[in-house]
Amino acid sequence: MDPVFMAQVLVRLFPPLGLTMLLSVTALAIATPLGLALGAWRAELSDRHPAARLIDAWVFFVRGTPILIQIFAFYFILPKLGLQTPLFGMGVGALVLNSAGYQIEIGRAAVQSVAKGQWEAALALGFDRRASLRQFILPQAARRMVGPVMNELSQLIKASSVLSVITLFELHKAAEAISSANLRFSEVIVVEGFLYFVFIFGISLIAKVFERRLSSAGGLADAGSFAR
Repeated sequence: MDPVFMAQVLVRLFPPLGLTMLLSVTALAIATPLGLALGAWRAELSDRHPAARLIDAWVFFVRGTPILIQIFAFYFILPKLGLQTPLFGMGVGALVLNSAGYQIEIGRAAVQSVAKGQWEAALALGFDRRASLRQFILPQAARRMVGPVMNELSQLIKASSVLSVITLFELHKAAEAISSANLRFSEVIVVEGFLYFVFIFGISLIAKVFERRLSSAGGLADAGSFAR
């Protein structure tokens, strides 16, 4: 291991790391409201509703296929449909497709985890189901979504490395280029792994601090408080 070479690699990988961060955060910013909204809606739909079947099909596709297939779907199918999309847009689109599919389940499970008594109490006060969901159920469910959503950001960061297959010059693709050019794979992979670890570990710490402050501040209602 050459520390000097590894330091040079570290500096060279900072710009691609920035692209990885931008891809992940952009995808999360789009996928989170989309996925959680569809998940909350899915929790209210019967299994026979056409929209429920479409949402379930999305989830089944995402969970039943590798993200590599989903990326290639964007890369090869969109141009055939006449949609000329930049590589960055394709990468974000593939990550959104994947992440929203998982976040649908996060939203659905969070809404369904709220005690049935919460609904009954809201309806007894004269709220319809939509108002009950918006004003009472979602604030309680949102508290339970924080951890899984932050974990999803970590998953997106790792999943973004697969975008190297469409020549998007993110962190993993840049590391591959440097290692191939210098034929020094060990040093490069150590530096690359270090950057991924620090980034994801930092996200995990932020998530824990956020959840702790949210709990101590009592910013969102506890799951059983409204019914009592």
